[in-house]
Amino acid sequence: MEFNETTLRPIIGLFGMVFLGISFYSKHQISKFSAPLGWVLVGAYFGLSCPYYIKIKDPVLILMTGFAPIAGMYLAYYEFSKTSFKTIQEDKVVPEHLVWLRGMIFLAGTPYLLVAQIPYLNKLAILFVAWQVVLFMRWTGSGDITLGEFVVNTSEVPGNEVLWDEWTGNKWWLFDQLPENGMFVQLISTDGSSIGINFVLACTALQSIIIFVGAILAVKSKTNIKIRTLLIVVPLIHILNLFRNAGLIWLHTNYPEWEWFGISIFDFGHSYASKVLSLFAMFLMAIIIFEIMPKLHSNVLKTIDPFLNILSSKD
Repeated sequence: MEFNETTLRPIIGLFGMVFLGISFYSKHQISKFSAPLGWVLVGAYFGLSCPYYIKIKDPVLILMTGFAPIAGMYLAYYEFSKTSFKTIQEDKVVPEHLVWLRGMIFLAGTPYLLVAQIPYLNKLAILFVAWQVVLFMRWTGSGDITLGEFVVNTSEVPGNEVLWDEWTGNKWWLFDQLPENGMFVQLISTDGSSIGINFVLACTALQSIIIFVGAILAVKSKTNIKIRTLLIVVPLIHILNLFRNAGLIWLHTNYPEWEWFGISIFDFGHSYASKVLSLFAMFLMAIIIFEIMPKLHSNVLKTIDPFLNILSSKD
């Protein structure tokens, strides 16, 4: 096995998350040093993926990942500027929103990184949601489809797709860089032919769910309030995602010839319409959550305030 940036990147990210977790949970003096180190490593973790997005020419992700190391360095500096090293009682020194941000990144980032890096968990998450989408479509009569083979795409070059059982890669930790959406399950019709849509990890809405879960769990609030909020948010996002996936599949199978300015109905629904609706739904959920947990609202505003001050100072 050759160690390169692809191999080291998830390890750097995992260590960064762990250091942030230590700074969030520990009252020991070391937690004040682990937080800045955690931010630098997390920033480097995202920054190391920038060359890949340059290769596939994704301008949005190039900008976001390219800015990540700078954001990590700034947060490390912000930690030092806001932290007093004269006392061990951290909660009385470090701003609450900064402690919340540490916890949110740790509680949201660590599970997602593990799912993305452990092929067995990646496969489980994909099959869990894909099976429910298929079941929902059959139950509603919107489509008679089933799950096909689970496939691993080892390269961006066509023809390098192999079945899960035939894949020779490590299934307990992903050491080799796979293309975006490198693992997927095929969706097939009743006649055994592919419908032209594959179900990948991004289709599970795991990213959206885990961000909300991390943000809620990191808030200093009563446990019953956290549980009540999670019981609202997690099932709602999951159900909306099932409707979204089922709707895209239904549109694709029933209107395969539809195009608008050269964009197929699936690409239009997936890349544009559903994203706009998803952002609107997230906005409404955020309003509801902020009403239930005012501390979360306060933490979010205080976290983005330094970045807004930097932008306003340039005007």
